[in-house]
Amino acid sequence: MTSTGSDWGVAAQRTATLDAALDGLAVSAQLSDELFAVVDLLAAHPALARALTDPGSEVEARRGLISRLLDGQVGEAALQVVDAAIAIRWPTPGGLSTGLERQAVRAVLLTAAGEGEADQVEEELFRLRQTVLGDLKLSAAIEDRERAASDRRELVSRLLADKAVAQTRILAERAVPTRGRARYEETLADYLELSAAMHGGGLAVVVTARGLSSGQRTEMIGQLERITGHPVDLREIVDPEVLGGARITLSDEVIDGTIARRLDQARQTLG
Repeated sequence: MTSTGSDWGVAAQRTATLDAALDGLAVSAQLSDELFAVVDLLAAHPALARALTDPGSEVEARRGLISRLLDGQVGEAALQVVDAAIAIRWPTPGGLSTGLERQAVRAVLLTAAGEGEADQVEEELFRLRQTVLGDLKLSAAIEDRERAASDRRELVSRLLADKAVAQTRILAERAVPTRGRARYEETLADYLELSAAMHGGGLAVVVTARGLSSGQRTEMIGQLERITGHPVDLREIVDPEVLGGARITLSDEVIDGTIARRLDQARQTLG
């Protein structure tokens, strides 16, 4: 079914409402941990998720239900975010879980920003994603849903070891897929997009044969920001096979200016 503009508007309003609920609170590692715990509770008890999103029940009744369940288990801040989520009309029970998980991830990213580590978290998540994309055996091991999620999270933990800050490790382990969840690298990409959006920018990935100089990087960011009309968070990948030029990805849009691409096009024309 094709979504209408009205559908997108309603979805954006849900997101904005929950974002505002979190943004009015003091974020902490405890808050993100508690929100993740609520998401896991809903995943483990689908009937509860259905009850909390039942359009035929009163909001206060749903709030009372979750308040009794979470009494003494989470702090006041987490309960406020959950209350705000329950007051929203969700099209499916899964929407509630997705909305709360987004806030848990935002809480991790906001905590990193408060500690001056937002850029480091982005860079570490980006490098981890590139590592997984470049290693088929590693990717298969992380994606193996016949294997316990705890074992695969331990694999990610060992992979990072002491190479990443706490917030990176939290998100890297959280992204490990379970039933019904997106692939690992897709979830990491979502985290990177969210992080960029939180400081008003968009994520751009540039692939070049050699690392960009400071001047080239500044010029490229300037050009991309003029094209997009908003700040750009630029991440670099060095790939000798590119040969020259640059391949730039802006979200789902690819601007391919590599010599390798032009050579490939030439070969196709001659063929």
